[in-house]
Amino acid sequence: MDKIQGKAHFHEKTKILANQIEKKQIAVIDHEDIDPIAAESLIKKNVKAVINLKRSMSGEFFHEGVKRLLEQNIKVFDIHPNSDIGKWIHGREIEINHNYLFVIYSQKKYDVGPLKEYNMPFVRLLEEKGKKNLPITFEKFSSNSISYAEKDLIQLLECWKKWEHGSALQGKDVLIVIRGTDYEKDLDCVKKYFIRNGNNISLIAVDGAANEMLHKDMHPDYIIGDMDSVSSKVLQCGAKLIVHQGAKGHSPGMQRVKDHQLSANTVTFIGLSEDAAIAFALKEGAKKIYLLGGHRDMEEYLSKGRKGMGSSLLIKMLAGSKIIDLKGIHHLYDNSRKSQSLFWHFRKIYHSLPFLRGSKSEKEMREMKA
Repeated sequence: MDKIQGKAHFHEKTKILANQIEKKQIAVIDHEDIDPIAAESLIKKNVKAVINLKRSMSGEFFHEGVKRLLEQNIKVFDIHPNSDIGKWIHGREIEINHNYLFVIYSQKKYDVGPLKEYNMPFVRLLEEKGKKNLPITFEKFSSNSISYAEKDLIQLLECWKKWEHGSALQGKDVLIVIRGTDYEKDLDCVKKYFIRNGNNISLIAVDGAANEMLHKDMHPDYIIGDMDSVSSKVLQCGAKLIVHQGAKGHSPGMQRVKDHQLSANTVTFIGLSEDAAIAFALKEGAKKIYLLGGHRDMEEYLSKGRKGMGSSLLIKMLAGSKIIDLKGIHHLYDNSRKSQSLFWHFRKIYHSLPFLRGSKSEKEMREMKA
């Protein structure tokens, strides 16, 4: 293996690291089972390599985070044995050579420890292990979700009763955007085919999704969350800021808002910030709630370190038919474009070959297109 040299950048939260790290640096993360959205955020920053203080892929369940990084020729390593060296090597020049990590200091190399490298055969082995574990993992996840939902129900109802109804979204359609798997592709699709000037639709970004929305020139009306992954520029974009605090009133995001000399409202609600965003839309009288990028399956919750999805089950039951889930909608339009491309390719061949033109009428060709 060729040696890899670069400046290390560490943060406990991958989503924050992805906002801070510069291109061609080496990402040092603390992330058990790298999920696809975390992988994509590192790919966008064109990192040289990823060093993980935890297991990048445990094999306990199936996910594609490591695979996506390797497909983009980004090396992935776990530090072995698990080590707490992230803060120490942050900002320092490091070198990866023959699966060993070195720190370069005063023109000298210091041995930090061995690394475990991931490659495609090893990833496929772990994928198979994850698939075999599915029945057991699903049973645990389902039991946890039901158990958590029973415990969360009382708190959810308390939060709901204390939350006064408003009219800010009365009769409006609402698009809530969350940093879920492939949400950027879904956002491109929605912007192209659904969002039009004059549409009576309000845009709500959940935390770091606001960064991508502004990048795509979609200005959110509201940003809801703990604000930790929202860039400073986006915080000041003019959107109304709503800091999500837990049922016990803990809201670390408010300090960040104050640090930027901005003001924000708070909402007290259990669960994820996307759950709070749905509750906000309901309380403010939204007509329909279009959910883009929302977490909805076992893999996504486990990748976030959550062993169940109790509060999310409850809020979606509460919202009922008002929610329209747009997750993965880009696949529909990708397939549509492929079909159109095949048609025009065949039409070009048809017009270039006289014996084909003589065998099919224009009417038949139009029927084929239809």
